[in-house]
Amino acid sequence: MSNTQININLSFPKAGVVFVIKGNEPSFEITVTDSSGKNQNLNDSPYLKDWAKGYSRWLVRAKVKASFDDNKISGTFFEGLSPEETLTGIKDACDMIRQRFEHYKESVL
Repeated sequence: MSNTQININLSFPKAGVVFVIKGNEPSFEITVTDSSGKNQNLNDSPYLKDWAKGYSRWLVRAKVKASFDDNKISGTFFEGLSPEETLTGIKDACDMIRQRFEHYKESVL
């Protein structure tokens, strides 16, 4: 039986945020910290709140059923995925974050 465990910190210094992504199959979780590592409440930033709402629905395309609350986006990978399919889902999830947040020129917090 295969098991995929990945931890990624995607940093966007200009936006002032770091996305902490944990893909420990079957669970998937994203939290956000500021550049110093302090956890951020998703509802404290209109940018993050708006992003979390749509992104948690979009994750189905990355093979993750997800929801969000004030502190994180969490979900589970679809059943029966190979390790390679899980990796592709994580890559897609990271790409979508990058497409949104690498364009900010100032802090979103």
